[in-house]
Amino acid sequence: MKIITILVGIALLPVTAFAKEKDSDKAVPDASLSEVRFGDVVNDVPFDKESLAGKVVVVEMWGVNCPPCIASLPDLAKLAKSNEKKGLVVVGLECQGGTKEQILKILKDARVKFPVMSGGSVPVESEGIPHACVFDTTGKLVWAGNPHDEEFERTVKKQLRGMKK
Repeated sequence: MKIITILVGIALLPVTAFAKEKDSDKAVPDASLSEVRFGDVVNDVPFDKESLAGKVVVVEMWGVNCPPCIASLPDLAKLAKSNEKKGLVVVGLECQGGTKEQILKILKDARVKFPVMSGGSVPVESEGIPHACVFDTTGKLVWAGNPHDEEFERTVKKQLRGMKK
């Protein structure tokens, strides 16, 4: 049985290597922050679309019925809090039609202090949620994908390093 498992693993190795290469070679779609449609703020955190100018902005699409989405919220909350003074703004868009009560319970448990909206959309297609978009200080989309991807946080930090002080 071990031999069969090993042989299957070896046979699939080129497939997984190709898939990883394909994902990392994805071109970032030509899109901008001005194309994001924001919903209504649910958690009473102040939000002004105009204040996003000149900031690195992360917009994450997530849902109340999505365990990977809920799992990513505490990490996103930490990232937002630790980089707020450096110019990072994080905004959440709940896209599964959750009630205000459902959304607020999840946000409280995850200690989310960034604005979260009911509804909204980003200007790029995704294969599911969670789905994050990173916009640079000019509002240009520089990365889009799953926030669990190791490239997500690297991109955010790279954009923050590039900000003019």
